[in-house]
This record gives sequence, structure tokens and C-alpha cells, in this order.
Amino acid sequence: MANSGRGGDCRLLATEKEIEALAWEKLAPALGDDLRTIISEVHQGKAQLIAWGDNEFFTVLRGEVAANGKELVIVAAAGKNSLPHLETIHTQAKAQGFASVRLHTQRPEAMLRMGKRFGYQKAETILRAVL
Repeated sequence: MANSGRGGDCRLLATEKEIEALAWEKLAPALGDDLRTIISEVHQGKAQLIAWGDNEFFTVLRGEVAANGKELVIVAAAGKNSLPHLETIHTQAKAQGFASVRLHTQRPEAMLRMGKRFGYQKAETILRAVL
């Protein structure tokens, strides 16, 4: 798991396994039934689990190819202080040659408000019937 953190205090550092367990616990509600699939994708290297800050914000990211070029997909995100971390994600994505960032959310209104400064717009609607 990558850590984009800023270290710094005198407390004992958590092990990588403890941080990963905390990340999946925080991300589980956002991932729902896809949790096991996404964990598998991270372990296979198809997606990346990242702890941001002092393990206060977690994301699963993956790159895809879209019509307009490389697209960074925020598969899931959870934790505190999302806006500064989202800004870092955008800055790093641009520096790495991504043309766009896409995310899926179960709370589109909140994300549209938070993401307004980054230019997020509603792009698709997904409907699902559970059988």
C-alpha cells in the first residue's frame, strides 16, 4: 500500500498491515458488495490502495484509457479532510499525464458540492435493481 503521508509525531507508527486493515474498514461502506473484488484488484496490482495524510484519508485508484486519453478513476474514498487530499490527487494525476479524473459515488450531491472547485460535473447515472 502506498502512503502519501506527512509523518511527524512521536507516537508509535502502525504497521502496514494495520494501516491496510483500517483502510479497508473505512472503505467498506463505499465499496459495498464490491469490497472483495476491489481488494483482489489491489492485490493483483490492477488498482492501488493509498493512505493520505497521517492515515486520515484512504483511496483506491486505478488508471484507465478513456476517449480523451488516460483517466484516473477514484474507485473509492473515505476518511477525513478529503478536499486537500483530492487537490493532491488532481495535481499528481495531471503531472502523471492523466487527461481526466472520474469517480463513482453513492452521494453525488455532496461530491458535486465538494468537487465544484475541481470542475466535477455529473457524467452518468447508474441504476441497479437487486434481484
